[in-house]
Amino acid sequence: MGRQVMGYWDCPYCGSKEIKGTVIACPSCGRARGDVQFYMKNHAEGETREEGQTGDIEYLSEEEAKYAGKNPDWYCSFCNSLNRDNAQFCTTCGASRADSESNYFDRLKKKQAAEAAEAAAQPRPAERAAPRSKRPLFFLLAIAVLIIGLVVYMSGNRTTGGLQISSIGWTRAITVEENRQFSESGWSLPQGAELTGQRNELHHYDSVLDHYEDVEVERSRQVVTGYETYYTYNDLGNGTFEQVEHERPVYDTEYYTETVSQPIYVQVPRYQTKYYYNIWRWVPSREATASGDTHEAVWPELNLSENEREGEHREAYRFTVVSKKDQSSATYRLAESAWRSLNVGDEISITAKRSGAEPYLSDSKGEKIADLIREK
Repeated sequence: MGRQVMGYWDCPYCGSKEIKGTVIACPSCGRARGDVQFYMKNHAEGETREEGQTGDIEYLSEEEAKYAGKNPDWYCSFCNSLNRDNAQFCTTCGASRADSESNYFDRLKKKQAAEAAEAAAQPRPAERAAPRSKRPLFFLLAIAVLIIGLVVYMSGNRTTGGLQISSIGWTRAITVEENRQFSESGWSLPQGAELTGQRNELHHYDSVLDHYEDVEVERSRQVVTGYETYYTYNDLGNGTFEQVEHERPVYDTEYYTETVSQPIYVQVPRYQTKYYYNIWRWVPSREATASGDTHEAVWPELNLSENEREGEHREAYRFTVVSKKDQSSATYRLAESAWRSLNVGDEISITAKRSGAEPYLSDSKGEKIADLIREK
């Protein structure tokens, strides 16, 4: 067992501080020590001390340690008197220690459990506090209402009437493709290609193991260079503490050189047959367009040569409106079927989301007629 250290306690009755643990009655009020919590001076519970940092530890002399004993104080089961570890019979009623049913730690646990239960039963400070101001809640509700209102507003529609169609128009275009011959090369011969030549050429390199070489590599490792001592302190339950000695290893970094076999690779060229060929491909060469400002939309006429063909067809139908309110104008595109029902001079309504989503052609009540795309 390690050396014993003097503990202290505070009188729960008169408030006297730092009474030596070997004293079982308060020197100020004379009340018996009872259920108290022992502590060490200048030492926090659970704190460790390094070797050489124990100068302020108050060790017991051999005589004091013999008097204090090594075990916790015990309580008489008959008169509830506190007795020292070295007392075999109760100093108050003479009952045998063998009949004792509790010691210092048993009573301390019961006391701590009772205090915890009492603390849990007490209302929290927030529950006893004055009613909180309703102002923060009011502001939170107001912000929530504003956000909800903004979301509803932005998701709503805005229908603009009083728009007069000032012009209509259409554009149709056909891409003309030409069949051209190209000279190309590759690692395979495409279908329909006319082979003009072939030869072995470098395709890629493979990394191939050639041999191993011994090389020296610097490494490091942690090695134990010694041990250092530190101490913890256990409450013995009799007003003293036991100093427990521990050892921890001290490490240092050691560097050393190690010979290892390292693989050496060489880059080996790989050859494959590369093909050279001529091949005919259809590619865009020109575009034929037609446009107009009436409903007579036609496709442009094509004069195709022998090596030409029709490609992609594109079409767009648009109209321009002028606002009677501020004379501002805007141009929109839409599907041909809806465009054919529009005429210059017609008054229409356009509805759009306030969030900026694409508008649509509508009636005066905002009911959709056709989707629109506004041109910039």
